[in-house]
Amino acid sequence: MLNLLNDISLATMNTLQMNVRADRFCRIRTESELGMLIADGRLQRGRWFVLGGGSNILFTQDYDGLILKMDIKGVRVALEDCDTVLLDVKAGENWPDLVAAVVAKGWGGIENLALIPGTAGAAPIQNIAAYGHNLSDTLVSVDAVDSQSGKNRRFTAEECKPGYRTSVFKEDLKNRYIITGIRLQLTKKPRLNTTYQSRYESVDQELAVIANPPYRVSDVFQAIVNIRRRKLPDIEVVGSAGSIFKNPVVTRETLVRIRKTCPGIHFYPLEQLSYGHIDTQKGTIPERVKIPAAWLIEETGWAGKRVGSCGIWPTQPLNIVNYGGATAMDILDLVNSVKARVLKKYGVQLELEIELVS
Repeated sequence: MLNLLNDISLATMNTLQMNVRADRFCRIRTESELGMLIADGRLQRGRWFVLGGGSNILFTQDYDGLILKMDIKGVRVALEDCDTVLLDVKAGENWPDLVAAVVAKGWGGIENLALIPGTAGAAPIQNIAAYGHNLSDTLVSVDAVDSQSGKNRRFTAEECKPGYRTSVFKEDLKNRYIITGIRLQLTKKPRLNTTYQSRYESVDQELAVIANPPYRVSDVFQAIVNIRRRKLPDIEVVGSAGSIFKNPVVTRETLVRIRKTCPGIHFYPLEQLSYGHIDTQKGTIPERVKIPAAWLIEETGWAGKRVGSCGIWPTQPLNIVNYGGATAMDILDLVNSVKARVLKKYGVQLELEIELVS
């Protein structure tokens, strides 16, 4: 039986802690409940939004429509041999808890994605990525339901069209399919990725402090947990939606110009997260690269600044935080101020990573 509620507060269901309300609300615990909701035509007749862990979004006002809180749970080993584990994970599973459970078994593949807030079902939508690893590196398939017909479909990883912070579910098929589960390919013989380095720390440096080689999956996991806890706000204490901005893509000429005032700035290959070493010799830098938005923001002097009830987190300038009582307009005013300052100083247009929900 569907439990449809009216006029529900979403303040505790979004990590920025926006004090907004939903006109209608339904917690989905099984695929059958989702099927019932589609069958009675509610999704065809009105506005709706699927809410996972409530991260990576900013509610700009009360939601005049139906919020679907995805809470389908379950983790199952679909196939296991001496080398590989195929793991089926339902959409409502907590992502940080899943990563910790996988690491505890010694399976490799998602340890670099530790402590990313949200649910498993939301992970492929923006192809979550961190510390040198993209979800698409491990993703096998995505199970979803057509919101109009109610038909089930399994998307291969390739059909998901994963890109930098995006996928087909965020682009061509936005608001069409509702993800109910994902399949991951994990390994019992992990190839550890410790290449990540930022302006102030690296995975290798952290590993050298906490463990001795040869490193294990659990060591890499702990190194990343340590870095994230030092660097990022605790969303149980301070409201935050995670990274507000994407890392901008710039031309080689723009990079060279920026390096005149930021000589040490890193760059990324377009489809990777590992940092490259900048070689000033002609022709060694690709035509287009990604550069760290956080570095640019910090160089403008915005890191650690507070404006009223919101501000820029001191040790991770990509995080705008709600210290308590901030409105969506407060957050957006701050976002626009940061964008304007970076554009004026570097000629780089920052793009929002979070989704605005109105």
